Amino acid sequence: RRRPRGLPSWVAVESLCAFDDDAAPVIADATLHPDPAVRHVAATVIGVRPVPGAAPVVRDRLAQETDPRALAAFVDARGGGGGAQAPAALSEFARHRDESVALAAVESLERLGLPASAAALAPLVEDTRPRLAERAAVALTELGPAGRERLLGALDGETPAVHPAHYALQLSAMRGAGRGVA
Repeated sequence: RRRPRGLPSWVAVESLCAFDDDAAPVIADATLHPDPAVRHVAATVIGVRPVPGAAPVVRDRLAQETDPRALAAFVDARGGGGGAQAPAALSEFARHRDESVALAAVESLERLGLPASAAALAPLVEDTRPRLAERAAVALTELGPAGRERLLGALDGETPAVHPAHYALQLSAMRGAGRGVA
């Protein structure tokens, strides 16, 4: 049996998150490392804690990253960076062929919580990948009335969105009922 080399990625992430802002250039340089595992760790750190000067680095890496795991971490970091262009950029990744990248984009759109997030998430409820469609529907319930209205509209048709919309609305109702219990 082969023993893994180096530290587990979560140890590296936690260690780098503990450093102050002086570590920012090292983290930014790590986004360009030839090893995708190193790029993944760097992107995860940027997504977890504020790293000065990281926003342009993340935008550049989104256009160039080929490893799905690292790309998903960069997409997550992009959502944390916000900005006016974030919903448009994230909506492109929400349709990515790799489901982990698409799911990261859905979570980032939800975290942004903007009206543009609801507009980007609504078509994903009809995605042929059940996990992605359900996650997008749940994200819409978390965006408040605008998201819920889109789901209620999906219940009226005979589209693939009916099941994810119904699931998310039922889950939201159960969560709401649970909040009232002491």
